[in-house]
Amino acid sequence: MGGRPDENDGLLLIDYLSGQCDPSSIAQVENRLERDEEFRALHRNISNALLALKLLPENEPPSDLVERTLWRVRAARQTEALLAREQLGRRVFAPTFTLRELGALAAAVVLLAVILVPGVRQSRRIASLRQCTAQVGQIGTALQTYATEYKGYLPQAGIEKQQWLPAAGKLLASNSANLFTLVKGQYASPALFECPGVGRPEGFVIQPGMDDFPAAKYVHYSYQHSLGGQGLSIHDPGLTQVAEQMAILGDSSPVFPNGRFARDRVRAMISDNHGGIGQSVLYLPGHVLETTTADAGVNGNNIFLAEGIQDYIGNETPASRTDTFLLPAYSQSR
Repeated sequence: MGGRPDENDGLLLIDYLSGQCDPSSIAQVENRLERDEEFRALHRNISNALLALKLLPENEPPSDLVERTLWRVRAARQTEALLAREQLGRRVFAPTFTLRELGALAAAVVLLAVILVPGVRQSRRIASLRQCTAQVGQIGTALQTYATEYKGYLPQAGIEKQQWLPAAGKLLASNSANLFTLVKGQYASPALFECPGVGRPEGFVIQPGMDDFPAAKYVHYSYQHSLGGQGLSIHDPGLTQVAEQMAILGDSSPVFPNGRFARDRVRAMISDNHGGIGQSVLYLPGHVLETTTADAGVNGNNIFLAEGIQDYIGNETPASRTDTFLLPAYSQSR
C-alpha cells in the first residue's frame, strides 16, 4: 500500500505536475502512483488544486489564502468531532473531504502560495514592462512623425513659464502639455500615455480647447525638460555624436512622485511603474531600451536629475544640451 505521504512528496508531485521533474523522478512518481493509494490521493488533491488555480481569474490570489484554507481545515476537524459526539438528527452528513484529504489540500495550497504566487506576480510585472516598452516605442514613432512635420523639433507647447513644481505665488508650467501636443494633433492615442504597469487605462474624452491631460492619472511617463524654449531638435548638430544615448522619455520619475519633490528619492535608480524590475526609456533616434538604472543617459548621466543638482525647488533646467532631465509629466496642482 505504501507509506504515509510527507511534505517532500508534495513538492515532488508539484514538480511532476508542472513538468519540472527529470526522467528518474518521473519514473519514481509513476511507480508510486501505481502501488501507493495514499500517494495517489495526494496526487489527486494537488492536481485539483492546480486545476482550480487555472480556473481563477487573472487577479492575484488573496493575501489570506493560506489562513482561509487552514481555517477550513480546523472547522472541518471541529465538525467531525461534534458529529462523533452527537448524532445530530436521524441523518448524519459526512464532510465533503476527509481530514486527511483536507490536510493534503491545505499543504498543497501552502506550497503553491509559497512557490507560485511570487512567480505569478513577477511574470505579470515583466509582461507589463514588455507592453510598456511597446507603448513607449509607439510614442517614439509619434514624436518622430511630429518632428518630421515641424522641421525636426520635438513637441513644445510654447510654454514660457519655468516653474514646474508647486510654489507659493507662482504659476505652474506643466511639462505634459508638450506631450499632449501629440494627442491634440492626432499623432498618438491618449491611451498610449497610461503605463500598463500602473493599472488599467482609464481614458478620457478630448474636449475642445484642452491643452493638457485632464489629470496626472492619465499620463504615467516623464518627458525631457521642454519648458521656456524652442525644444529639442532631432537634427541638432550638437547631439549628433550622442543621439543614441540621449534619453527623451521614460517611465514616471521616482524623484518627483505626484508632481512633488521627494528629497529622500534623489538616489532612486528606477521608476515605480513596474515594481522595481525595470523601466522603459526612449532615445532621440526613436529606439527604446529597458533599463534597471537611472544612469542611462549620455555617458551614464542620471536621466531623472539635472546634472550636479540634488535639491529642487522646481525651476531647474538641464545643465547642458546633452543633459537628460526627465521632468514629472504632470505638475499641475488640481
